[in-house]
Amino acid sequence: MSDPRGCLVDQVGWIPVLGADGPKEVPLREALLGSHIFTELVPDMPTMLPVLLRQVLVPVVLDALGDVDGELWAELMDAGEFTAEQKRVIGRYLDEHLPRFGALDAAVPFGQVAGLEHPGGKVHPVSVLMPHVATGNNTPLWDARLACDPVPLPLGAAVRWMLHAQCWDTAAIKTAAVDDPQVKAGKTTGNRTGPLGRLGVVTPLGTTLFETIVLNMPQGVRAAGDRPQWARPTMKPSWQLRTPTGVLDLFTWQGRRVRLVPDEPEADGQVRVRWVVLSAGDRIDGPQPEDPHTCWTIRQDKNKGSIRYPRRHLPGLMGWQGLDALLAVERDTTGFETSGLLVQTATATLMGDLPSNYPLRVATCGLVYGTQDAIVSDILADDMPLPVAALRADHAVRGSVIRVCEQARALARTVDHLAANLIRAVGGEPPARGKGQQPGTKLLHVLDPLVRRFLTGCQHDPSDDELEKAHRAFETLAERAAFAAAEELLHRLPGRAFTGRTVTKKEQGKTVTHTYQQASAERFFHSAVRKTLTHLYPQTPPAEETAA
Repeated sequence: MSDPRGCLVDQVGWIPVLGADGPKEVPLREALLGSHIFTELVPDMPTMLPVLLRQVLVPVVLDALGDVDGELWAELMDAGEFTAEQKRVIGRYLDEHLPRFGALDAAVPFGQVAGLEHPGGKVHPVSVLMPHVATGNNTPLWDARLACDPVPLPLGAAVRWMLHAQCWDTAAIKTAAVDDPQVKAGKTTGNRTGPLGRLGVVTPLGTTLFETIVLNMPQGVRAAGDRPQWARPTMKPSWQLRTPTGVLDLFTWQGRRVRLVPDEPEADGQVRVRWVVLSAGDRIDGPQPEDPHTCWTIRQDKNKGSIRYPRRHLPGLMGWQGLDALLAVERDTTGFETSGLLVQTATATLMGDLPSNYPLRVATCGLVYGTQDAIVSDILADDMPLPVAALRADHAVRGSVIRVCEQARALARTVDHLAANLIRAVGGEPPARGKGQQPGTKLLHVLDPLVRRFLTGCQHDPSDDELEKAHRAFETLAERAAFAAAEELLHRLPGRAFTGRTVTKKEQGKTVTHTYQQASAERFFHSAVRKTLTHLYPQTPPAEETAA
């Protein structure tokens, strides 16, 4: 290693962890071998969490220990930390690959291309790696710094953001690289977003960093020739169109060619990075590989048969609003399928290798791109409890948590319908669905802590009686919130809503008359609430209703 100050294994603190003494950044060896004493990763932003797991922590463990089957996975989760022998194996692995973990190495810098250079010697500010920092023409008026004077990053932070760009970078035009024969007119077009940019990423989280690493380790036999990027031949400036050889190659995919340009060491001896060379990287050939960190939407095509699409997260939705997809463990020909990592977690629970009261959490994240995927419009992230018992089709918790989430969404729709009918009653027309602020969205934010509290309670594997009481308590509070939302709408109504209005229009060739009044809108609202909250208002069977 040409410069020991860039050693990511032992010298540079760059893995952000939370320990008993608070958050800190530690070298790679300490993060792995001491993973059982750290609570979790504390990344710069939510999209950094899967980057650190996929690009470094999980691949090192998988490549060092070899294939992971269900038995070894269960032993690791039961032990709560690596055994002494496993720590020696991981330590030897890091020593063996030490030259490839030098961020400042002149010949093989970690995750970079040595000597990468633009034909005109152009460099970018290091902020081009950071989607939340303005660069280029997107500089805010109140930003005191110019693009020619970027804020320097500590070396460890620069490496993290370099890996983040490998996974999430935009699909904008990239500058040319010397010795890349595919360059045209000094640039590379047709770039795709980083591989995670096409996914709705779902990351299982344990009670310690060690458990999180194990939960994110795919089980199975490694494909022939599958290696992480530091165990593969050194990268050249020219990018490739190829298919990942396996999960290690996929996790450490080099979506961009990068070279960090460090400043001269300052008085404190720390190395900082102000500039970076960024050009096109490898592209995945063919459809999206079977990535274990995303859920799937499955559709039937009469010509192509069953087609699987990565299920991306939608702006404005909480994580539990997609719970039906997260819990779709069994593969089907249509509908949803959960992530591969949650499937193996469900299998471990079914086999008794993971207790049904394990406090599993899942972190969801994604980026919303705009203008031909050339800019980042929004960052989506959530973190929620997920009862492992709900991953079992034969467990009562599963149906209950799905029902609670459905009820929350149904109450929001009911409030939206009430608002629409009240608008019609005063002579207006409600906005089209998806346009403008809907009152149901506000109600969902009120119900959000109630749903999360219910999910947390279900993590303790409650009995049927406890589950019934918890569900009834949720419905009681949810009804109160829905009535409060309705009262807010009714309080603002003018007097003419009481008399309402009558509208005559043609529907399917027939003349139909509708009368919109406050009283009928309220009646429909209360009826819909009662039909939704089935524990508070058990539905009367038709025969009993007739007899009454």
